Amino acid sequence: AVEVMSSPRFAHKRIGYLAACQGLDPDNSPVVLLTTNLLKKELRGATVGGSGEGMYNAGLAINCLSNIVTEDLGRELLPDLLHLLNHPNPYIRKKVLLCLYKVFLKYPQGL
Repeated sequence: AVEVMSSPRFAHKRIGYLAACQGLDPDNSPVVLLTTNLLKKELRGATVGGSGEGMYNAGLAINCLSNIVTEDLGRELLPDLLHLLNHPNPYIRKKVLLCLYKVFLKYPQGL
């Protein structure tokens, strides 16, 4: 799933992120830790002035993160998520806000 998640094609990414959401057990899978850098890259790809594709890729990553979040993932990705709360697009802000709820359930020290 991680290889498909890093594909440059959006359709492949979507399938990979869906497989990760459905098939990974966040508490027992070491693969979740491997996705940290990939998720960081996708979240940073949603920069202002970038292509619209980066925004939708970040949306996929945010959705996946909310389903597989662990305490370690929350600690690593919280600064990137908080930065995206100031994104000019409401699509990203809405997804980040809902994801932060799940992150804070697993990583309450982030509050």
